[in-house]
Amino acid sequence: MAERERSADAGSEPDLRARIQARVAERRAGQAAEHGSSGASKPSEPSEPSGPSGIPGPAGASGAPAAAVSANGPAGADRPGTWVGRLTRTLGFLLAVAVTVVVLRSFVVTSYYIPSGSMEPTLHGCQNCQPDLVLVDKLSYRFSSVARSDVVVFDRPPLAPPEAPELIKRVIGLPGETVSGRNGRVFIGDKALAEPYVHPACGGTADFAAVKVPEDQYFVMGDNRCDSLDSRVFGVIAGSSIEGRAVAVSWPVKHLRWL
Repeated sequence: MAERERSADAGSEPDLRARIQARVAERRAGQAAEHGSSGASKPSEPSEPSGPSGIPGPAGASGAPAAAVSANGPAGADRPGTWVGRLTRTLGFLLAVAVTVVVLRSFVVTSYYIPSGSMEPTLHGCQNCQPDLVLVDKLSYRFSSVARSDVVVFDRPPLAPPEAPELIKRVIGLPGETVSGRNGRVFIGDKALAEPYVHPACGGTADFAAVKVPEDQYFVMGDNRCDSLDSRVFGVIAGSSIEGRAVAVSWPVKHLRWL
């Protein structure tokens, strides 16, 4: 009896093992079916990041997802044509500056160095030294008339020495007036002028004959009356030859001032 039970048990062991393996396989199959229907990924296999449309992004050489690339190119890199745009803007700016300078020098303001000492002590000038640099307003006489005592820059008149193409002097006589010098003073008609700008070392102005100033002409003189070639030598100047009015000394720094 005991032998039959052992043989029965022994004979049933393979069947029991087969049933257990079948149950395990059945359970695994059920679990696999559940995972497939729910769409969940395996814990040991993390899902790759998806692109904008849900398509997995490309993997790098190591298998990791590749870094996203900007549509405008790598960070810090110039877009195509950017340097051309910068160059165009720079050239445009430089051209605008050049045009502005030309317009200003031609119609508004320019500068002149004082070539000699004829305007001392108002303006300093001499050879082999640091002469004054004056700013000349070229616009105001388009809207106003030349006035007495204005310091003006004008084209060299025919009878003036040819050392400089432009000269700078002070306006003394206006169109229609009679200018003369006597007793160390300058007279307009019978009225003596007050001239605090005349160089004190000269002791006034030397006598000169009366000059009638024609229309649109001006009688000009230097402030250094004892060392100035002016209308007493080369005559009156034409109004059309006047470049503009000196308004300030801009150099050297120690001489900066309005005129």
